Amino acid sequence: MTKILQHSILLTILISNSFVLKTELVSAHQHAQKTHDNIIQILQTKNALFKENSDLFIQEISDAFSPIVDFKRISRNVMGKHYKTASDLERERFSEAFRTSLLNTYSKTLIEFKDEKIVVLPPKDKPKSMSKTKVQIQIITSSKSYPGVYSMYLDENNEWKIINIVVNGINLGLTFRSQFYSLMEKNNNDISKVIDKWITSV
Repeated sequence: MTKILQHSILLTILISNSFVLKTELVSAHQHAQKTHDNIIQILQTKNALFKENSDLFIQEISDAFSPIVDFKRISRNVMGKHYKTASDLERERFSEAFRTSLLNTYSKTLIEFKDEKIVVLPPKDKPKSMSKTKVQIQIITSSKSYPGVYSMYLDENNEWKIINIVVNGINLGLTFRSQFYSLMEKNNNDISKVIDKWITSV
């Protein structure tokens, strides 16, 4: 066996092992917990920024939350059967509009409940799949506690991403899809017009 071939095999093994180690070291639950810790820190330490510049404050929360979410995949699921008939430009426009609307909604909700806690519960059982899992969370406010579930998968970069959220029994993916379908029906299935209306509502 030549040295070049030996080095190639060794390099392949090292690269493969680095992906495995990364997956093992950072689980979906750990990734979600770290993200929420960052968000809570912003809420607790930058309240003054919200009063001075609310847009910048919302942007900071969005920047902390967005890396864990696969907006393109969620927006594709929201478009459902209409995704196939949409052009590449329309798909891209809606993905960006959906990203903005979801982050704004998430950020403004957190601002209203500054004292809430988001607890990532430890996994009950060993996941059936190495690339897909459900992360149970608990949203605790001053008066109530709400159960939540993140549906997550391991993307091509070996990073855990959220592709759906269920809070207190409400499936956000299905809720957004219902809204999209309703807009399509009211606007004669004109996707471009529906996207314009979605952007306007942000």
